[in-house]
Amino acid sequence: MTLYAENKKQNDDMKKIIIALALALFNLLLFGQSKQWTLEDCINYGLENNYTVKRTLLEQQSKQVQLNTTAMSILPSAYAQINQNFDFGRSESANAVIVDNSQSSTSLGIGVQMPLFSGLKTYYQKSSDELNLRASIYDLAQAKENITLNITAYYLQVILNKEILQIAKEQVKLSEEQVTRIQKLVDNGKNPESELYEAKSNLASDNLSVTKANNDYELSKLDLAQLMNISDISCFELATPDDADIQQMLNNTLDISQIFENSINRPAILAAKTRIEKAHKDIMTTKSDYYPSLSLSASYGTGYYYIFQGDATINSPFGTQLSNNSREIIGLSLNIPIFNKFAVSNNVKLAQIALKNQENELEEAQRNITKEIQQAYNNALASKDQYYSSHLAVEASKTAFEYEEAKYNNGASTSYDYNQAKNKYIQAQSEEAQSKYDYILRVKILNFYMK
Repeated sequence: MTLYAENKKQNDDMKKIIIALALALFNLLLFGQSKQWTLEDCINYGLENNYTVKRTLLEQQSKQVQLNTTAMSILPSAYAQINQNFDFGRSESANAVIVDNSQSSTSLGIGVQMPLFSGLKTYYQKSSDELNLRASIYDLAQAKENITLNITAYYLQVILNKEILQIAKEQVKLSEEQVTRIQKLVDNGKNPESELYEAKSNLASDNLSVTKANNDYELSKLDLAQLMNISDISCFELATPDDADIQQMLNNTLDISQIFENSINRPAILAAKTRIEKAHKDIMTTKSDYYPSLSLSASYGTGYYYIFQGDATINSPFGTQLSNNSREIIGLSLNIPIFNKFAVSNNVKLAQIALKNQENELEEAQRNITKEIQQAYNNALASKDQYYSSHLAVEASKTAFEYEEAKYNNGASTSYDYNQAKNKYIQAQSEEAQSKYDYILRVKILNFYMK
């Protein structure tokens, strides 16, 4: 290979490397940044991928198939059959006479069966299945509502843990500045070395708090991702709610009377009411077994017989036999129940018990929703008051800490007083964040009942 060819090959290889690096850098810039998931994004993704929602949707689809099956049961059923027999010794001829012949027989037939009357059982069963399908639709709405509330709670927990982590990091920064400041004072002989050790101990404690807060943050993200059915959380980051939206929530007035009025339309209540209607239809379905049933049937059949013994000319042609041996039947069948060992009576009693059970479930659902609304409303008010109180505590503790910090830097305070003021400031910030996101969750719950 000439020197020119070698240089050309090296230049081509270098161009390929540069192009590959450029493409890799482009992909990194385009896809490397993690998506900031909003609460709405999390809810929409969770509703599409959560296993509970998927399972409830499949149950609804099965109820639809069940309804279709019942609706089609009033249609006639048709059948066709072909039989081939070989008889040796004695056999039945086309005239239904037993003769001493060996023969083969082929029979063909088609038929139709259709129910005419069954005590309106199909009508009531179809109505019951329709109500069952409607209840499953409410169940799906309830499942989606529960997942939405759970995702909201998990989402706010992640945001809270993220804010607590940020508070912990800010305290580490303050502790690092304090260690640096005391180090200089110790080096100049103005402070005893024991204060430096105490400051480093406080820094180590704050770093431990950061580690714990970061672990809580990552675990809460994992809980949310698993609820949403996200397998890879390496780029799973949440968008922090806007402070303006939070402040608007805090300024809103909650009307509990309006919430109670709208609660009667909750999916759990509607599902329970629908199942009561279904239980009534089930009773009528069961009672229909007391009545006679009438069905219509029609059939056509023919056959071909071939005798092996004797003169073969005695066997008529295939087409002739099919025409001569044909038989058409139309029949009605009436089934009158007389005694069934009290099975129908007991089934009716079971259906009536099921009705009472559904009525109890409706009452229980109404009580649970009333309890949940009252608890959410009281907790929202308490969280709101706690937020305002903790907000004032943050401002006061911040002022106290800044004052104590200035005194400590001027040598007019002890490290114990300084650390006490700092810890109170941290505690006030954490309580403010906790009460803020707790209030948001309570408001979100109440908003569901107002829909």
